[in-house]
Amino acid sequence: MDLLITPLTLAIAVNLIKGFEGVETEAYLDPVGVPTICSGLTRYPNGAPVRMGDVCNRAVCDRYLEDMLRSKYIPPLFSIPGWNDFGPRRQAVLISFAWNLGANFYGNTGFETISSVLDDGAKKPEAYSKMPDALSLYVKANGVELEGLKIRRRQEGELWQCEDDGLMKFRCVIPTFLKKAPIQSSFLSNDGKQGFETGDTFEAVSFEGLADEAHAWITLAGNGNVASRCVTS
Repeated sequence: MDLLITPLTLAIAVNLIKGFEGVETEAYLDPVGVPTICSGLTRYPNGAPVRMGDVCNRAVCDRYLEDMLRSKYIPPLFSIPGWNDFGPRRQAVLISFAWNLGANFYGNTGFETISSVLDDGAKKPEAYSKMPDALSLYVKANGVELEGLKIRRRQEGELWQCEDDGLMKFRCVIPTFLKKAPIQSSFLSNDGKQGFETGDTFEAVSFEGLADEAHAWITLAGNGNVASRCVTS
């Protein structure tokens, strides 16, 4: 599991959730009357329900949050198409959403809009631009709109868009390869790389330089058979 989620993703997700939920060391009733503790925990990692009168320290709360994310909330998200193509911010947004509304939201009743955006985006990355609007629909608890959820969904949408640079066009000035991984092209199959000659052009919707490396991750627009998230030098 840890091979499919980076420490940066987990750190952003934890900070995002703690920012929304806070860290309460004494049990309290949430807006719908459920005993809650730490950062929105209604059950402990061992499955026992939180009860009024329970007390935890902050270090234990942080450990509970990470344990729950790793064991229960993140694994179901691996089934989302394109999950491994997302950067840490978009993965963290989906983790935050799952923590708030359930780990198995994707593809389930009541989550048709966000599931549709995820499906469409996996086929055509520019469709991910609809995610902030989709997130803004999930602001109710027991049928009542909550201002706190409106703020949360708006901030999640803003973070999601941090990985969207708009449609960009690139022109190849020397022969090069786009690759699914930052390794020598000779180690990749033809499905794992795409060659470009001088003068060829391609379109991308995100560009992220790799620290201390002469490479960058890009997300191709209107991608077909080649992986949408590629590395180029």
